[in-house]
Amino acid sequence: MKNSQSFFLRYLSVALIAFCTVVQAQEISSEAASEELKEARELCSSLGEKEKRLAKTAGYDLDKLCGSLDLIEFPSSKQPEEPLVAPRQEQQSATSIDTAQQATPVEGSQTQYRVKIGALQPFGYDLFAGEPSDFEQTSRIPVSPDYLLGPGDTIEVGVYGKINESYSLEISRDGSIDFPHLGPVNLAGMTFSDAKQLLQQRIKHEMIGVEAGISLGELRSIQVFMLGEAYKPGTYTVSALSTITNALFLSGGLSDIASLRNLQLKRSGKLISTLDLYDLLLSGDTSQDAQLQSGDAIYIPTVKETASVDGAVRRPAIYELKGKPTAQQLVDLAGGLEPNAFNQSARISRVGKGGFMQVLDLDLTTMKGKNTPIKSGDRLTIDTTVEQKELIVTLSGHVHYPGEFLWRDGLRISDVVKNIKALKPDADLDFALIRRELPPVGKIEPIFVDLGAVLANPQSEYNIQFFPKDQLMVFSNKKNRAVLMQDLAEELRLQARSGEMARIATINGTVRSPGEYPLTNNMTVTQLIAAAGGLSEEAYTQVVELSRYDFSNLEKTVSDHFSITLSDAFKDPEKDPQLSPYDSISVRSIPEFRENLSLEIRGEVRFPGAYTFKRGETLAQVISRAGGVTELAHMGAAVFTRKDLRDQEAKQLIELRERLRAEIAASDLEKANEGQAGGAARILEQLDTAEALGRLVIDLGAIIDGSMDDVSLKNGDLLVIPEYRQEISVLGEVEHSSAHLFNSRLDITDYIDLSGGINPRGDKKRVYVVKADGSVVLPRRSGWFKRRKTNIAPGDTIIVPLDVDRRRALTIWGETSAIIYQLALGAAAVNSF
Repeated sequence: MKNSQSFFLRYLSVALIAFCTVVQAQEISSEAASEELKEARELCSSLGEKEKRLAKTAGYDLDKLCGSLDLIEFPSSKQPEEPLVAPRQEQQSATSIDTAQQATPVEGSQTQYRVKIGALQPFGYDLFAGEPSDFEQTSRIPVSPDYLLGPGDTIEVGVYGKINESYSLEISRDGSIDFPHLGPVNLAGMTFSDAKQLLQQRIKHEMIGVEAGISLGELRSIQVFMLGEAYKPGTYTVSALSTITNALFLSGGLSDIASLRNLQLKRSGKLISTLDLYDLLLSGDTSQDAQLQSGDAIYIPTVKETASVDGAVRRPAIYELKGKPTAQQLVDLAGGLEPNAFNQSARISRVGKGGFMQVLDLDLTTMKGKNTPIKSGDRLTIDTTVEQKELIVTLSGHVHYPGEFLWRDGLRISDVVKNIKALKPDADLDFALIRRELPPVGKIEPIFVDLGAVLANPQSEYNIQFFPKDQLMVFSNKKNRAVLMQDLAEELRLQARSGEMARIATINGTVRSPGEYPLTNNMTVTQLIAAAGGLSEEAYTQVVELSRYDFSNLEKTVSDHFSITLSDAFKDPEKDPQLSPYDSISVRSIPEFRENLSLEIRGEVRFPGAYTFKRGETLAQVISRAGGVTELAHMGAAVFTRKDLRDQEAKQLIELRERLRAEIAASDLEKANEGQAGGAARILEQLDTAEALGRLVIDLGAIIDGSMDDVSLKNGDLLVIPEYRQEISVLGEVEHSSAHLFNSRLDITDYIDLSGGINPRGDKKRVYVVKADGSVVLPRRSGWFKRRKTNIAPGDTIIVPLDVDRRRALTIWGETSAIIYQLALGAAAVNSF
């Protein structure tokens, strides 16, 4: 027996957890529900065949119950916290007539349908949300003088005078109290005020010299019946002071298919009163909340007629109907309209006679609309106001106070832009634009505005009258306005239809803001130029080109080009042609109009400095303008740099760094001898710090005497002519890098020997010479490793590179080291000035 009890306790735990998990799935956190589901599954897994058979004999199917747990899933997102009241079990609500409402079946739960979030809910049922728990008796509230006494009530009597005593007298089943000195007194069925008066009179007459104070003590309990659509129908014991609503709260309230507007109090089979809970909920009226008597029955019928209200009302919900309500009364039940409600646009969705839905349009500003009868199942929807504004004019762009202005008949540009102070500095007075939406369909039309003419003479025709929803855009002379026109141009494209071209024109060339512009009515070439901010200073004003496309031939588009004398167009309106959609204006530059071209000469010229030159001028010509070279000039060591060569050289340096790093990694140089690894690191470090110079190797002496082609100059060129140098420098892998005075009798080997000779890391087979002019010379050889004599000149530099094993060598080391030394020597010559 004990084992059977243990088993049924476990079964009860499984059933309880499964039930609570499903029913409360929307009311507890997913974490808590998952824990309960886990516990239920563990209990199921521990059940044996013996227990299952025993349960089956008792009428329980554990396999079906445990199998239903596998169908339960919970979302991973965090759910609302567990409510303070216990969750209620609900039935499928007959009041859920909202056509937009959908329900989802939930297996394993006594709650058959769960209403989706966002659907309209029946009004008033949340008053009784939660399971009834502990109900405090109403014995502490004041007792009405009309309270009817009955068996079980206690009368508290205190006498004073000749006798000072107190009595607690309970009304017996026969309806009387046994009062000392007075005997039985029948009080049942009397009101408390009448009973009090009776006792005081008898005490006064029968107990001479005694006064009495009378009050009610503990009140009797009564039994009432909760019937119909009560949440938990049955018999309830309540205080004799209880009313209908007290009994409702004690019993848990109503089911979700109960009527809230027709609660009936019956006594001995007769209807005593009805209670409309809407009076209590909406206006706080408790006048119909009748006091109960023992044996009373509170009958709650099923809800009959309902209608829903949605949209711009304060309390969208499903409401129970009573009588023959109108649309306005239904709106009043919903708390009235919200401030953004558009009560001229409302509709009723109603089930028609043929079984199809039909819609009735209402205007709730009229008596006809307000008095429209509401039928059961109707859904009243009130629209909200549209955010789009009407009867306004918008000012935007290069102004101090952009914003919206109330449109009125006769409102003009000068009323919005009153004077020049309303505009920011550098505002364009030659062109502003109005974006207009033409009635009745809102077709967009751009309008050209001469803002300067408006401010100069507000009485002129240029002071255009606004339409509702006009937008006035003011532009700056400094910013690119073509970008601001893109949205408007796109709108014009979208409204164009077959056979109608979008009203757009293009201007390019030497104007301040080239691009696409809206084509206003009767727009001319000069107006399009004004829309683009006017001409740039380099614009060629004699002739502009107009390109026009002929779309009349459906098989082929033909383009024509016209030359327009711009100076005549500005002077004579007759010579200023009107534009058509997709016309294109090209404004040319003045021939030979360029920025000032300049060259800088430093060093040994008579007048060093920056010199401007014209296109086609050569280096020798500018040197002649600079007074020629001085007697100390070392023309063989001149350094000539150019910007585009410098940019190209910078890209090559980046590529060279990447190649060098790749070959270092491929050669696994870290495992080579220490000297090789150190050389690689030094070369890579030097390459990382090297900067592009952009040197062009020239023979300045030959250029000046005319024996070599001259150099055509470019803007930004730099010529550095150093003072004559007599030294020969020896760098690289020698014992002591040093410079030596030039001696015509010495060759490369002699200068290397003067620097201590080649150190063990040097590669004597790859020695090279960087000439003073920047060129690189490799000593010529004859026979096995025998150098032919190489001419060494003052200013030359002898380089001894690092020796690397050819089998493991980085093939670009020689190239890299030569570039590094060339850049370093050229930079040193430039920086010396």
